[in-house]
Amino acid sequence: MSQTPTSSSFAQAARDSGQDMPFDTEELIYSRTNERGLIQAANNVFRRLSGYDWRELVGAPHKIVRHPDMPKGFFHIFWQCLKAGDPAVGYVKNRSQDGRYYWVLAAAIPCEGGYFSVRMKPSSPLFHTIRSEYARLRRREETENLSAEKSAELLLERLHDMGFQSYAEFMSTALQRETTARDQVLNRSADKTATHLTELVGALSKALQEQTRLVKLFDSLKLLPVNMRLIAARLEPQGGPISQISMNYKTSFDNISERLTNFVTGEQNICGRMDSAVRRALILANCARLHLEMSEHIRRPPPSFEGDEQRREHLIVQQLGTESETKVEASLDEAGKMATQLIASAFEIRRLVLGLDTIRILGRVESRRDDVFEAACSATLDQIDNVQSEITESLQSLSSLAVAIQTSLSMITASRLESAAAAETAAGNRSVTARTTAPTSAGKGAGSSATRSPASGAPAGMGTAGRTDPGARADARSGRVAGPDHPGRGREPDAGRNAGRVPHPADDDASEYAAE
Repeated sequence: MSQTPTSSSFAQAARDSGQDMPFDTEELIYSRTNERGLIQAANNVFRRLSGYDWRELVGAPHKIVRHPDMPKGFFHIFWQCLKAGDPAVGYVKNRSQDGRYYWVLAAAIPCEGGYFSVRMKPSSPLFHTIRSEYARLRRREETENLSAEKSAELLLERLHDMGFQSYAEFMSTALQRETTARDQVLNRSADKTATHLTELVGALSKALQEQTRLVKLFDSLKLLPVNMRLIAARLEPQGGPISQISMNYKTSFDNISERLTNFVTGEQNICGRMDSAVRRALILANCARLHLEMSEHIRRPPPSFEGDEQRREHLIVQQLGTESETKVEASLDEAGKMATQLIASAFEIRRLVLGLDTIRILGRVESRRDDVFEAACSATLDQIDNVQSEITESLQSLSSLAVAIQTSLSMITASRLESAAAAETAAGNRSVTARTTAPTSAGKGAGSSATRSPASGAPAGMGTAGRTDPGARADARSGRVAGPDHPGRGREPDAGRNAGRVPHPADDDASEYAAE
């Protein structure tokens, strides 16, 4: 058996050699931890980039790959997302044991018993911007002795300055941009669901802008009926027609304003809630795609091959992909219901504004009964006319956007059902083909079928791409899984080694920011 790692094994990592680790776009990194952040399983890409041996990795805290250049504030935000049961996405600079570094875009989700993270190589312009922001924030952390909470506040402020209204908006944007860039490099078609959801996010952004405009228009209208009453108080007896019309206008306006406030703020903010649901669906759709791709990278050995841990890990990753797809459906269903509410609310406010129009017209008619009144009220009434015209236009635009959003959601659902049916048909065809060809395969020598990956036809010791390169390249793309029962190639499992591990400094707070 291998010697149990000690704390000095991890303390030997150099701070930063200034060199990056080779990391290809086609490669995906994944790891799974328990709730304390101790590594339970990972793939060979993770092992290669980390620079540690399997026996050093499995059971160790995930933060052994954390780079000191990363701001504490990022991990505070990242971990808050995971603690809330939500996906967490962000750019991360990691460190190899020899001090070299590598950048990833990490997409982590809570899973049964811990957390699961898939990482890809980032390349979009947004990545280069965030690198600079991290460096500035890290310098402030060191010079101003900032807490993780304060650093997180500063990072969110900078993201807001960059145009991201929330970290969820940043996560969905970053993940979609990096996934699109990766697809282009690998010459792959973009995911239809993610593409449609990105377009839908654009429509929702317009709806939120229109909603903000509508609130500002109503605010600008607030004092105009008061001005009318002041004018009427000078020119007519108390309780005169203009005074009464002004009071009726103010009462109706206050009623509409209250409904509008409920419509656009807090829990009743339909546009905001729908935007959150769609962005969550976009994040989960891209996560599901990564999970299912990762599950294909994990080779599924035939029954004759001793690979129980590998088969179990394949099922875990595959199940995570399926669960993410289910959550996408739930988010889309939630967004669809809110789209219906948005249409109904916009219609109700338009109906109330029509009543306000009637009172406005009465005021215009009454003021023209007297030249003095008309001269005194004309400017105020003109302002009311102009603002109400803009309000009507804004409500019409919001209603049209709501209908377009609802239509887009229906199209996305239909497209997903079509894709699912096509995938089911393809799976059925593969099953029939496998049963038809089974006798032929059975007649081949044990050295053929028993040592090949069913996903790629490559020998079991190689990656899914069927590469025959010796050494690190073949190991890097291998789907080989290391876990508590399968520590790595060429080593005997040591079931009790985690219990006998000598603690090292990172163990004391291993659960902090467990995913990265």
